[in-house]
Amino acid sequence: MAVEWYLVRTKAGEERRANDHLIRLADDTFLPLMKVHVRRWSKLVESIVPLFACYVFAKFDLERDYKHVCHTSGVRYVVRNGDQPAVVPEWIILDLRARCAEGPIEIPKRELLVGETVRVIGGPFQEFEGIFQRRVSGTERVVILLSAMGAGARVVMPANIVEKAT
Repeated sequence: MAVEWYLVRTKAGEERRANDHLIRLADDTFLPLMKVHVRRWSKLVESIVPLFACYVFAKFDLERDYKHVCHTSGVRYVVRNGDQPAVVPEWIILDLRARCAEGPIEIPKRELLVGETVRVIGGPFQEFEGIFQRRVSGTERVVILLSAMGAGARVVMPANIVEKAT
């Protein structure tokens, strides 16, 4: 049988571990990564995480390597399409690799809309909610109308400490 790309489901949070073990077994592996900003101890920090949580791509010979892949540390199973493992087309891997050529992918944050309810996630107004009014031209700052200030106080603050309220 031919060597093909397959999507391998990993245990939660073990994508890197599974990839490290599959590298020794498979003909090739691919773990696309992305940059994200997450809150840790009230601070927004950059982190590198898998683009597809709980998945890694592996290129291997199904007949020769399937059982070994399924029993690799960190692996749950090979994704199936019916009763057969699902082959991932080569063009998908090539496209993803091209997108990751400069390092982890950065997915742009969705722009805030005028009138949208936002929450402050840092600084002196942390946990306050307000209404997004506008971006300040030429800077990374935004203007919001804080609802906790009675009639509302217009405040200018860094854009990276404001997010859409959930």
